Amino acid sequence: MRIIRQTLVLTRLGISGIAERKGSASVLVGSVACVIAVLLSMLSVTAGMLRASRSGEDPRLAIVLGPDNASEWGNGISANDVSRILDAPGIARLADGHLLADAEVQVSVAPSGAYLNGGPILRGIGAAGLALHPNVRIIAGRPFHPGQRELTVGLAGARAFQLQVGDQITLPGGTWPIVGEFTDQGSVLEGEFMADADTLLNASRTAGYGSVLVRLESPAAYDAFSKWLGTNPALKESAERLTDYSRRTEHQFSAFFTALAYGVASLMSLGALFGTVKLMYAAVRSRTRELATLRAIGYEPLPVAVSVLVETAALALAGALIGELIAWVLFDGRHTIQARNVFDLSVSGRLMALGIAWALMLAALGGVPPALRAARGSVRDALAI
Repeated sequence: MRIIRQTLVLTRLGISGIAERKGSASVLVGSVACVIAVLLSMLSVTAGMLRASRSGEDPRLAIVLGPDNASEWGNGISANDVSRILDAPGIARLADGHLLADAEVQVSVAPSGAYLNGGPILRGIGAAGLALHPNVRIIAGRPFHPGQRELTVGLAGARAFQLQVGDQITLPGGTWPIVGEFTDQGSVLEGEFMADADTLLNASRTAGYGSVLVRLESPAAYDAFSKWLGTNPALKESAERLTDYSRRTEHQFSAFFTALAYGVASLMSLGALFGTVKLMYAAVRSRTRELATLRAIGYEPLPVAVSVLVETAALALAGALIGELIAWVLFDGRHTIQARNVFDLSVSGRLMALGIAWALMLAALGGVPPALRAARGSVRDALAI
């Protein structure tokens, strides 16, 4: 109890004296705020991408990819192969008996006009496409008509590329009008165009599809479905759970931004760390007589050290909160286009917790040397100053 009581007294004295050292304290708080603001703003890119790509995940969905087994981009799945894939076991059916499977194709739209900084993705879907994307809802205009060169655009894509119903997009075969706008609960699909797959293939003179999306009767049906495809000698395609595919392709994108964010934050943290050590050493020196007097009347070294660490942590925490506020105000919910994907940046609660932990780590590393010096100081030498 004596140690705790001494720690509380010393901590209160240290924090109350921050106002007298407001210049150096402001520098420490500002440096930590800069580190946390940069860290969270950069990580908001990957957080937003992950949130969008995992919106509306369904464990029953599987994706069949072409022979390259890399992504749904390409045209390696022929119409004959699609027919064979639909013979696989475990595919769910609609109430009318039709299979819940759809051959899709992706086409990159060349940048032009309002979206010079990156062209959107055009996804061609078939008759069962909307059933496999049940959260898609038309909010303006109407759906595209099968067999017609018409487009619908996602809400995020319409905002990012400054498009609206009635605009026209130049595609292979001429101009295609935007006849509708849709939402999909914030998923990555909202940043894309959608059109009829067969019409798109004919217009672009493409022979095959990029993927086949299927909904299985249950998540457990995936093993039998995948094994059937892998052992069918007439097929070179392979299956993957859609959740696994999303995470695999996400990682290719997010790993770079995550590594970059931590790299930049680490470099900035080194500067903040040296500044913290220097400023807290100065704070300890300014309190030398005060601490020596307390030591002389019976205060232990441990409460002295802990009080310095708590003071450092309080300043770092204040900097973290300011940095998080800056990142949240400037970046949370802001549209961005990365690798042709359109999504909202996200400064989530998880990122804010990371920011606080990062700041406290800086406080611990930067506060320990001054705290040890304060605890190990000689009472006789300190009083002689």
